[in-house]
Amino acid sequence: MMQKEPLGLHISQQFTAEMDELRSRFLGMGGLVEKQVNEAVTALIEADTALAQLVREADKHTNRMETTIDEECVRILARRQPAASDLRLIISISKAVIDLERIGDEASKIAKRAIQLTEEGESPK
Repeated sequence: MMQKEPLGLHISQQFTAEMDELRSRFLGMGGLVEKQVNEAVTALIEADTALAQLVREADKHTNRMETTIDEECVRILARRQPAASDLRLIISISKAVIDLERIGDEASKIAKRAIQLTEEGESPK
């Protein structure tokens, strides 16, 4: 479904709003990944399989966020044809979300290993 642009809103204001939303989503993804890493390490140290499972579930959300943010970057590039600092920011976000997604994958691997170690009685606790 095509989004309707609000009437009376200047194009640069719309672009600013789109960029603010992109930044917000990116920062939200960064916060989620940071939380995943912290919780994965905690799950490993504390032998908390429930927490480890939550980390593994959060990875699915991180993967969806990466796709959504990257699609938004492409949409902004195609529709707005930004220049200079805006272009650099969009390209940087597009590349950084890939790294954040990979970090989320690593947190999920730590959580998986925490579950395995706990089940084997090998946890550090």
